Amino acid sequence: MNSLKHGGGENVALNYAKVLRLLGVHSTLVGKKASEEYETMVSTEAFVAHKLSAGLIRDNDFIFVHSNINLLRLLLYRLLPLGWNRKKIIYIQHLYYPGAKFRFLAILINLLCTDFIQITPVTQRLVSKYIRVKVHFIVNFYLNKYPVSAWPEIRSKVREQLGIDHKQTVVMFSAVFKTGKNLGEFIALAQRMQGRNDVTFLLIGDGPEANLVNQYQGKNLLWIGFVNDVEKYLIASDIYVFLSRIEMMPMALLEAVNTDKYIVCYKTEINDFVMQGQTFERIDPSILDAGAIPTGKELKHYDEAYAAAALAGLLDIRSI
Repeated sequence: MNSLKHGGGENVALNYAKVLRLLGVHSTLVGKKASEEYETMVSTEAFVAHKLSAGLIRDNDFIFVHSNINLLRLLLYRLLPLGWNRKKIIYIQHLYYPGAKFRFLAILINLLCTDFIQITPVTQRLVSKYIRVKVHFIVNFYLNKYPVSAWPEIRSKVREQLGIDHKQTVVMFSAVFKTGKNLGEFIALAQRMQGRNDVTFLLIGDGPEANLVNQYQGKNLLWIGFVNDVEKYLIASDIYVFLSRIEMMPMALLEAVNTDKYIVCYKTEINDFVMQGQTFERIDPSILDAGAIPTGKELKHYDEAYAAAALAGLLDIRSI
């Protein structure tokens, strides 16, 4: 990884380490020192190193590459006798790249790697055209913190803490408040439903567009800022609204699916994949009241069981 801190790619790497540990494979997370808190958190799941080295490469059988800078660093070691013929070098594409950039990146991947993990159908055309090593389609899975048996107690406790009646329908939105997440649409949805005493809108996150929340005068929206544990608020909610149209693989949407929420999202290629085609051209109050909202109970869960089977297949080891 580029650095050891909280972030999208870093959290995916940590999830890989957690599942690999269940499969009996010990991991070392390699990246620049950036957060003591993050390193303390990951220390129960993996070893930590701050620099790629010949010794690390020699002593490990599987190398997962989560950043392009580390792909380039591997090039520096490729001619050294480090047992390359017995290793799997696996590149995971976290970000979307336009054709020209991906074509150049593919040259390095085909030269240095044995395997490529495609996390989304969005990249299918480019991957098919340029990647020559073995391709595995593995969605970036979400690992639930709480078992289903704990959900009723968590739901009750969180609602009590937030002052939300158990009879209320809670509609939730979570994101970094920035362009593309469409926070304004969620606030507009709350505004159009101000007359409903049975619906509460729960907003989680913060960011550059926080002024949109500050300008809203309605009493039916509860904003609690950033939280470390979004999952427990999902458990306490009823409907999750996902409004982004630009994601490559939306982890927030997978988290909502894994907690069996009713989910409303726009019709996009990736949303149709996750939601099995149950998406919407428009999102307004009539959608929330229609009674035809899909639920995560009906959908494929990209969870621990999925991850264990996928990684066991990738590494040719026995699944749990």
